[in-house]
Amino acid sequence: MTYLVTGARGIVGRAVIDQLLAAGKPVRAASSDPTATTVPDGVELVGLDMTDPASVAAALDGVDRAFVYAAPDGIENFIGTAKAGEVAHVALLSSIAAESEDNTIGARHLAVERPLQESGLPLTVLRPGAFAANSRWWAAAIKSERVARLPFPDLQLNPIHEADIAAAAVAALTEPGHAGKIYPLTGPESLSQRSMVELIATAIGEPVEFVELTYEQAAEFLYKPVLDMWAKAGTEPMPVGPTSESVTGVPARTYAQWAADHIADFR
Repeated sequence: MTYLVTGARGIVGRAVIDQLLAAGKPVRAASSDPTATTVPDGVELVGLDMTDPASVAAALDGVDRAFVYAAPDGIENFIGTAKAGEVAHVALLSSIAAESEDNTIGARHLAVERPLQESGLPLTVLRPGAFAANSRWWAAAIKSERVARLPFPDLQLNPIHEADIAAAAVAALTEPGHAGKIYPLTGPESLSQRSMVELIATAIGEPVEFVELTYEQAAEFLYKPVLDMWAKAGTEPMPVGPTSESVTGVPARTYAQWAADHIADFR
């Protein structure tokens, strides 16, 4: 039984690879650029161009279960090959934004969710909210200047550790009872962006100055649909849950744990 993990360079994909290996599962990692991708010993690495049927067929050859990013280009090739082959279960990394198609992010993810759901393939959809790893946008300035520059300091988020997203995916692929399920996922707490910076400062053991940016300044390097959602969100606490514990039975990791796990990104 081989497990295919697409997006092997992605932070969630790599966590899925590591956790499947830890569980003793045979893993094939797929990347659009395998020459720029490193994987652990014992993992087969293949190139994958979802728009190329031959590439998809080679990546899925002998695969029983697959973890897939929500990339719409070529999804019909994946579905056709998976149905014709031996793929018994797919875990899709979607987004909590897919609860609505009234925004660009939600519509993009639904463009993958819907054809997979209609295909009849056994499917589990993971819909995480804000990734804790998005904080790495601040890493360069914190590393070099001990400054975090970002908008909306009192915006509340419920950041989820990528290891918890991966744990939910691994549970869905390795345990029974998850086919046909859609799992919205958040982190275990609502935190302001200012508080998140403070937790990074605590993790690295040094003060970090918070510099507030205007919308226009932030739009020079942040995705505008995300900024628009933040602008509308205000400063109310974000709803928390369900967390990855609803899938794995293990308490979700806090943002403080994420910061401790990523000290090297900021120090």
